[in-house]
Amino acid sequence: MGFEEEWRSWHETRERYAGAEYGPAALESTNWLITEPAAVEGVPGLWALTGDGGIRGTDLGTSGSVVTLHGPQTLRLGRRELRVFDRRGAVALRVFNPGRAEREAFGGIDAYPPRQGWRIRASFTETPGESATITAVDGSVHQQTLAGRLRFELDGIPLSLSVTRTERGGLTAVFADGTNGIETYRFRFLPIGEPDDDGTVIVDFNRAYLPPCAFSDQYLCPQPLAENRYSLPIRAGERAVVRGR
Repeated sequence: MGFEEEWRSWHETRERYAGAEYGPAALESTNWLITEPAAVEGVPGLWALTGDGGIRGTDLGTSGSVVTLHGPQTLRLGRRELRVFDRRGAVALRVFNPGRAEREAFGGIDAYPPRQGWRIRASFTETPGESATITAVDGSVHQQTLAGRLRFELDGIPLSLSVTRTERGGLTAVFADGTNGIETYRFRFLPIGEPDDDGTVIVDFNRAYLPPCAFSDQYLCPQPLAENRYSLPIRAGERAVVRGR
């Protein structure tokens, strides 16, 4: 499979994922709970934290049934699906609704045409013990360990990109550029493979993709670090969600 065919296959997979019945566009609400039972809009029963990282629902239906959710467990109530969301020990109940207007109107993901020139050779340098302050879109901050920095050139301009390591292997970055707010969403995510033994790695901006919060404002995405914000436009990868299906 050639370069363009591989990219189009990746893009089609992304669109199927984003528009899936219980995909990111279906996230209706993120509900931060306490140990006292409380109602959640659109969902029957009362919901509360269990104190051990789980969520309990009570008074469900006429039988007054009780359910408890932990970790990856999900629960369907009608068409809605409930999931536990754990953000560094703070637990919320997320509600996914295939009938959410934004999900029903999802028409795809607009993207720049793939171009080989956006595959950039970079040099990776590890930064042992270094961490950075990450700010999420809701203002929450936390410290995250950096894997290192990538150094490369775009249009003859030397740039660096601070990256973290994913649980499944490989590197990842959050970046912003000169197209944001005009041609593209306000920032994007970028997957990067593991560097070679000599530290070289290919950074493929054609695979830059929209964060989950582009599909629903109920996601709490991390924002780019200051050093990952470029004034230079990067016209590659995904641009914006297409509405109006």
